[in-house]
Amino acid sequence: MDETRIDLQLTVDKVLQKWPQAYSVLMKNKTKCVGCFMQTFCTLKDVAETYQLSVERLIEELKNVSNEEPNQRSIR
Repeated sequence: MDETRIDLQLTVDKVLQKWPQAYSVLMKNKTKCVGCFMQTFCTLKDVAETYQLSVERLIEELKNVSNEEPNQRSIR
């Protein structure tokens, strides 16, 4: 089982626990997920639907930051 797999069923809370740098993706996409009391319940699918984001793009952006080296930063 791949424990580093990002998928739509992960909650925001789990994503942020496993990949703290994911907050930058959530902020860049203008979500209010970071610090929200619902982050333990909302899945990435919920986030994409609520904020009308492309599911594929959200997952891709999260995967990109989860694979970054600690000293690397990607600013676009």
